[in-house]
Amino acid sequence: MNENEEINVPKGTVLFRQGDPSDAMFVVAAGRVRLTLGSGAEVQEIDVLGPGDFFGEISLLTGESRSATAEVIEDSRLLVVGRDAFNMLVQDDLDTVTRMLSEQGARLSRTNDPLQHGSQRLVRVRVIARGLREVGAMMRIPVCIPIDALALVLNVPSDGLSALVEELIASGAGTYEAGTWTIATHEHVDALIAALVVHAG
Repeated sequence: MNENEEINVPKGTVLFRQGDPSDAMFVVAAGRVRLTLGSGAEVQEIDVLGPGDFFGEISLLTGESRSATAEVIEDSRLLVVGRDAFNMLVQDDLDTVTRMLSEQGARLSRTNDPLQHGSQRLVRVRVIARGLREVGAMMRIPVCIPIDALALVLNVPSDGLSALVEELIASGAGTYEAGTWTIATHEHVDALIAALVVHAG
């Protein structure tokens, strides 16, 4: 595609993928474009853009490869802004640059929320799996797990881990006293397995 041209793009077109080299940014004149991170089953939507929105600018600012994938989700009309024109814009129009940086910050904030949620879910799964591992295939109960020792094994803060274990206790997955998580009955194990299904699913 040529620099600084307006193009019509049909629904379903992938304009670029995460990791691709960058040579232009885009402004949406009409239609909608979706930005995502990751691939396969790990795709995370970070934004859906409409008329007046722009994207692809961060790679031109940093000189790095594309940080996201852009897919047209309805027939769209886009303005392509090439690298040379973008460099002139950056030099001559500080208001536009400020707007770009502000929008990029908002996108990063929206991206960070689901990433934090995913990270917290992963810690929960690891804690539950560790509890089940301690019980073992032979249902060796009761099992007493000191929270400080568990925090060292999982490399997580013990105060946050205590709160997580208390959540599991509230769902019936054992008891918690004096810094020790105890899994003492088959019902505790069943509750732990149910929690694993929820957080891993």
